[in-house]
Amino acid sequence: MAKKLSAKSKDVIRLIVSVLACEVIGIVGSVFTASSVSSWYAGIVKPAFNPPSWVFAPVWTALFFIMGVAAFLVWKKGLRKKAVRAALIVFGIHLILNLAWSALFFGLRSPALAFAEIVVLWISILASGILFYRVSKPAAWLLLPYLLWVGFAGYLNFSIWTLNSGQPAKDIGCTLEARICPDGSSVGRSGPDCKFEECPESKDTGIWRTYTDESLGISFGYPEDLLTDYIHEVDWPPRIILIDEPFSCSPAGYETDRAGATSMLSIDGRRYCVTKVSEGAAGSVYTQYAYAVPRGEKTAIFTFSLRAVQCGNYDSRERTICENEGRIFDINGIVDRIAVSLKGI
Repeated sequence: MAKKLSAKSKDVIRLIVSVLACEVIGIVGSVFTASSVSSWYAGIVKPAFNPPSWVFAPVWTALFFIMGVAAFLVWKKGLRKKAVRAALIVFGIHLILNLAWSALFFGLRSPALAFAEIVVLWISILASGILFYRVSKPAAWLLLPYLLWVGFAGYLNFSIWTLNSGQPAKDIGCTLEARICPDGSSVGRSGPDCKFEECPESKDTGIWRTYTDESLGISFGYPEDLLTDYIHEVDWPPRIILIDEPFSCSPAGYETDRAGATSMLSIDGRRYCVTKVSEGAAGSVYTQYAYAVPRGEKTAIFTFSLRAVQCGNYDSRERTICENEGRIFDINGIVDRIAVSLKGI
């Protein structure tokens, strides 16, 4: 005769089944996510508070585990109880709604439909929490982080919807990466395969110019235009100062200090001592740069100024575009290419 399972063994089985049921919903939902997160989702406009993509997987995995534990605490009270059955039925419906959101947002790529659905999902989580509370108070409290996260996800969903409403549909959205070209300009990804665009020719084509200082007998190349919409040249091209002293660098200070911030920088083994002084004025931030680089027993210092528009001056959509440009703009890479082209020392 088969031996009956002990109450403890039954609880272990219930716990495993509850957690697995929740995690399976997450795994199935990830099928929709995987097909869009690196293409469509990467290319749409997102608010500044949007978490990086890698955050979502561990957060959801943890939340599904906690949800499974909460369902187990209710289930162990016994399915014969009407309150237990009602709570688990509503919880099961909410899991289907959770899966449906992934299908609408990432599968159909419709933030509008997904937002309407996530409102219903949030209400179903709240209802599950209320019903769980009548059976097991700890189970109800375990749903609180989940309720808060879905509330945040709903706000994020709404923001993405409003930021992208009225924009033409794109079959493919490429990640917002930039590659610095030899002339100091940058190119992004485009096309059906999201490959980097070709760099412009490094010759004197109107993008790359040569600056010559006859008094010092030196020359270097520089980009005529930074190819940015929100960051503008003030003192450009860079001016160069030569000092008859060995290279040295003493990191100190902050950008807003009168003397600015000085820091050591290394690019492909090339050393730079960078000093930046920033000051806000008329809706922009003006930054003076000085890049010192060793040239034998001497030190060459490139100086210039840039004006960056304060992104907070714009509405939410353009503010996001402005902030994205600021993140991918690589002035260090541009100066490095300029310094490498320096001749005459």
